Amino acid sequence: MPSGSRRDYILARLERDGRHDLAEAIREGRVSAYTIAVELGWTKRAEPAGVSSSGLNAAKRRQHQLRALTGEGLSAGQMMELKFGPGAQGSLFSSSEELRHAWEASRDEIMRGSSGGHRAQAWWCFDAPSLGLEWPGYFNEQSYLFEHNALGEEECAELVAFWRREFERAYDPDFSYTAAPGEILHGVAAQKAHLDWADVPKSLRQRWRAARRRRERQLAAPSAGSEEVAAVK
Repeated sequence: MPSGSRRDYILARLERDGRHDLAEAIREGRVSAYTIAVELGWTKRAEPAGVSSSGLNAAKRRQHQLRALTGEGLSAGQMMELKFGPGAQGSLFSSSEELRHAWEASRDEIMRGSSGGHRAQAWWCFDAPSLGLEWPGYFNEQSYLFEHNALGEEECAELVAFWRREFERAYDPDFSYTAAPGEILHGVAAQKAHLDWADVPKSLRQRWRAARRRRERQLAAPSAGSEEVAAVK
């Protein structure tokens, strides 16, 4: 993939995952998109043929950049593992006990940055079980946490507002949904696909659909009554 396209892809994926801080750091030139992708386990850094002093210095600079972005104490890679899970090269912690201790020491800091209905992978590993919760997969996290009353008040309000906008959008008379190149959905199929994409909770879908049906009946009632009156006259 051309370097420009790869950078755009990494930026788009970071924005989708809620890592606006890392995306902004790339745009400002504080760290490269490639370095972020390597640390998150999205790609592997090519093994150098030989290690030079300049290569070592470059590696140190990258670690310094990432440490400044993700916090002190643990390495940048370890902080990212707590947030996103282990990368392609496996865990950077020597044992599950070390991982747990790292989470307990960093929980407050990482949780302060949790928003948008997503939680760190370490939270799902160590905290969620005590709440009777299991990781539902990244694309269903928001609705799952909503249905189990595990969202903060402000976080919940922002999500409900987003979901309501997407719900109303899906019920626009001219709405269509592109499921795949050349595959465009309409009607009920398009509505369901879009609401699934937006991860709108099923309870809200049912509530808002019922409200729409009530509004439609109320709008239809006066016209029906007028027709009856006209017929009597």
